[in-house]
Amino acid sequence: MVVDIRTWEQTFQELIQEAKPWAKWTLKLDGNLQQDCLAHGWKQYQQRAFGWFRCSSCQRSWASAQVQILCHTSWEHWTSQGQVRMRLFGQRCQKCSWSQYEMPEFSSDSTMRILSNLVQHILKKYYANGTRKSPEMPVILEVSLEGPHDTANCEACTLGICGQGLKSHMTKPSKSLLSHLKTGNSSPGIGAVYISNQGKNPSAETKEAKGRGYEELGPSRDPDPLNICVFILLLVFIIVKCFTSE
Repeated sequence: MVVDIRTWEQTFQELIQEAKPWAKWTLKLDGNLQQDCLAHGWKQYQQRAFGWFRCSSCQRSWASAQVQILCHTSWEHWTSQGQVRMRLFGQRCQKCSWSQYEMPEFSSDSTMRILSNLVQHILKKYYANGTRKSPEMPVILEVSLEGPHDTANCEACTLGICGQGLKSHMTKPSKSLLSHLKTGNSSPGIGAVYISNQGKNPSAETKEAKGRGYEELGPSRDPDPLNICVFILLLVFIIVKCFTSE
């Protein structure tokens, strides 16, 4: 089950030559491949597979259906020669605190699926004319798996290559908040209170502002009767003074 690159390359060449007998391709492992970092004329292909891991510290073994495989491919038309550089991404043991990334192992069936998908990609990208298109072979679980993908211990996830790792970092609104929004309840927190204030119409807010303004000015007061009498007497005195002066 351990990856034997010589066996992989031999099987890979046999699959290529079944479709293109004159084609010459080589397959090499490259642990330094980076996603989207391609030399001129190279193409990228990525797939996932079912594989096994064994911790070198505690000897614990586990299976995963999210083993990421990154390939860079190049082909020279005039010489009919091609190259494939492949990187296999590892996983760490959940039980060991200082565990290293362990390299995956594959069964013969899983190996054939990986190489067949790679060959189909090459035939599609470099020999499109006259080639019958075949769908990619799906991942087949060799054992039942429990629980979600362990993104914290997946090398591809830490590098942002594994799609499962990207999904795990997406947050969803809590059910409690959604339920409160549907019922219009503003008691859970600031967000709900903010939404309820947004729902008010401008006229209601204007009325509230006016009400607050009246409250700040204080209650209105009725005119004092004594002041009115003084004013009237003063007015009569002025009028009488004017007539007597004439």
